[in-house]
Amino acid sequence: GSFAFDEAVESYRRQSVLLCEEGVDGFLLETFSDIKELKAAIMAVREVTSDLPLIVNMTFEADGRSITGTSVENYAVSIQDLDVDVIGMNCTLTPVQSVPVFERLARVCQKPLCIQPNAGNPVFDGYHLSYDLSPESFAFFAEDFIELGASIIGGCCGTGPEHIRLMRRALDHSRGRLTADKERTPYLSSRTVLTPIRPFLSIGERINPASKKSFQEQITQKNWSHLLSEAQRQAEEGAGALDLNLGIEKTLDDTVFSQVVCELDKRSSIPVSFDIQTGKFLETALREYPGRPLINSAKVTSKSLESKISLLKKYGGMVILLAMGKEIPETVEERVGIALEGIRILEENGISKERILVDPLVLSMASGKDPTVSLNIIAALSQKGVATSIGLSNLSYGLPNRSGMNGAFLAQAIEKGLTAAILNPGDEVIKKILPGALSLAGVEEHGNQGPEIADPILAAMLSGNREALKTLVNELLREHPPLTVSQQYLGKSMEGLGQLYARNEIYLPQLLLASDTVREIFDFVNQRLDPLRIYKGKVLLATVEGDVHDIGKNIVGTVLKSGGFEIIDLGKDVSAVQIVAKAKEVNPDIVGLSAMMTTTIGEIETVIRALHESGIDKPVIAGGA
Repeated sequence: GSFAFDEAVESYRRQSVLLCEEGVDGFLLETFSDIKELKAAIMAVREVTSDLPLIVNMTFEADGRSITGTSVENYAVSIQDLDVDVIGMNCTLTPVQSVPVFERLARVCQKPLCIQPNAGNPVFDGYHLSYDLSPESFAFFAEDFIELGASIIGGCCGTGPEHIRLMRRALDHSRGRLTADKERTPYLSSRTVLTPIRPFLSIGERINPASKKSFQEQITQKNWSHLLSEAQRQAEEGAGALDLNLGIEKTLDDTVFSQVVCELDKRSSIPVSFDIQTGKFLETALREYPGRPLINSAKVTSKSLESKISLLKKYGGMVILLAMGKEIPETVEERVGIALEGIRILEENGISKERILVDPLVLSMASGKDPTVSLNIIAALSQKGVATSIGLSNLSYGLPNRSGMNGAFLAQAIEKGLTAAILNPGDEVIKKILPGALSLAGVEEHGNQGPEIADPILAAMLSGNREALKTLVNELLREHPPLTVSQQYLGKSMEGLGQLYARNEIYLPQLLLASDTVREIFDFVNQRLDPLRIYKGKVLLATVEGDVHDIGKNIVGTVLKSGGFEIIDLGKDVSAVQIVAKAKEVNPDIVGLSAMMTTTIGEIETVIRALHESGIDKPVIAGGA
């Protein structure tokens, strides 16, 4: 939404201060559907107190994802690095729906677990809201949650003292907690994408403006079109993560880094490796990032390790550890030794080995460096169970036939046990060599593919590319009347957007981005319509009192406007009195009411009753979100 991350932190911080002053024994953060908002709340609590216990709960749909697209696995991976004591889930789901989702959480989460389901499904009879699961049926599931590893169980919506009493009684007869099989695979994550480090991770290298003057100028002007295009293309080419190296840091400020992270997040980016050298800029990016990032990189020096340990503890993530101190050792033994020393220091400070990748340092052959040194370091570290990552293009810097040389070296490195590489996933030689090299090493290539979008209008909407969308629409306007473009072409793409969302192929951030992008284009087309010729009536829209969700209402307003309706939008959290007053003033043909939450659905009936009592007999359309 429009609420900045630091504003959210400050809001939760003020609440945390007051609660601590009143002597609370701990904090429970619950019913979060947005992982970034949850992160803001965690940051706020820990800015106020580092001692009190902190329990965090997100809420998920039955498919194991939040409405903003975060899977239960993404949630666990992203949050368990942070200073929280218990991780769990609450609300939305019934106990029977919660069991498979909670099992997925238990499989990947290394911290104590909490579960608080609803007492069945909500039932609204027009006057009262209730839930359809009895205390006896609710308590039946207590043992399932304990066996899956729950340390804390309770109830959410619809539960009362009897639900909790019977659940507690059921625990007296429980067989106890079973030992869950925990996944130890390390992951990187964004808000919506979970990428395993093993067996092999391709990290796209092309978000790097070095020697690219036009790209540098775009970045200084905060024009993200090329950066976002490269991010999308590298994901399509099979990259599992993106290396973000803006290079020209002396000419930038911290808003550049926060904006880049937000723009990537809007497009449901694959995970990010932050190759940022300025400490305050790196912290800005990590603070804003809604997932588990990779920090690239740390040297084995006191200054470098201390700063990275502090960031890893505060914001979570993984780190690339360079096999060097102040200088680069020449021999295999020296580099392996210094890497192991760095790992020891990190582990002593609470950063587990699973969160570390070692870079053996691939140096340019043009400078006379022997590449077999790096290969032997990879082999030695792999035998010790240490993950490794290289910057592949360094090898061939300043030499001809770079692709061929890079590809040959990559194949040998994978055979030695290489875990990850920062490379160009679109390089034709790499694309041909990589699958075969992985197959011969007995592993499968891992990449992230989003939904295939054949409709160019829809693709431009989802990428937030207003310029491309306007170009497409202008081409259509040269061949078709504005009404046809609006209703048949843009309307069809909007329908496709809704279908992608319904199938969980895109999530709320992408839906918001696409909706904002297309709204401007609808306005652009509508300016070319003859309002008198197509006028169909007047629609009054509002989100009812107590509800602040207006995504669906805004989309409906945009589409109806393009179809010839005059739209009067009162916004969100609008009282029945205000709606009635406006209806009397403008005399609409239709009233449209929106409510998303179960607690505000009843307000729709309140508004309808108020309209009738005021003698306003107009058709009413009601919907959610």
